[in-house]
Amino acid sequence: MTLTSFLIYLLAAVVLLHIPILGKYVAVIQTLIHEIGHGVMAIICGGKVKKIHLFANTEGLAFTMHANWFSRFITTLSGYVFASAFSFFSIGMITIGAYRMLLFIYVGLCLTALVLWIRNLYGFIWIVCASSVFLWLSIYGSAMLKVHILQLLTCILFAESIKSAFTILYLSIKRPKRAGDATSLAEMTKIIPAFIWGLLFFCQAVFFSYLSVNHIIQ
Repeated sequence: MTLTSFLIYLLAAVVLLHIPILGKYVAVIQTLIHEIGHGVMAIICGGKVKKIHLFANTEGLAFTMHANWFSRFITTLSGYVFASAFSFFSIGMITIGAYRMLLFIYVGLCLTALVLWIRNLYGFIWIVCASSVFLWLSIYGSAMLKVHILQLLTCILFAESIKSAFTILYLSIKRPKRAGDATSLAEMTKIIPAFIWGLLFFCQAVFFSYLSVNHIIQ
């Protein structure tokens, strides 16, 4: 992937994300990655994932159980970081031409989430459709089609990781009691306000975006 092709796909991703209904539908892929990040970290820290819900407005919920305060803290912190890091990872895979491996990773994530975690109706329908598309693409899709779809999908993740982090920063300033993970972290830490956590989420998104663009340029 060159910088020029990245910018073209990024522009296409931004346009797609602003199409009514369809834009929110494809943006849920970033929500899935975000919630899986919570789930994976909960398991690593000795907790459990009870279920994950995905919603049509691109919001999501991961219901997790934790061994202690630290486990809950790290799990709550991990969603935005995991989504940003996964965007960077995807760009890295594309720059080395590992399209088939990246596609298998998407298939694995979707099937794992489908079997183990997704439990609400919209989430179930969405993950079945996504899994079917990825499986079809991995079996029947041409090499060129895989390149186009995966580059577009990666740019969707790139754009959404920044947008969602900016949104949580904005909410942490305007409505600190309703700022999702930033609010949860503020309640857990007591002395660190939601705004600081929102700013942290946004800064890490910008940092991973910088790493991604720098990786493409090199």
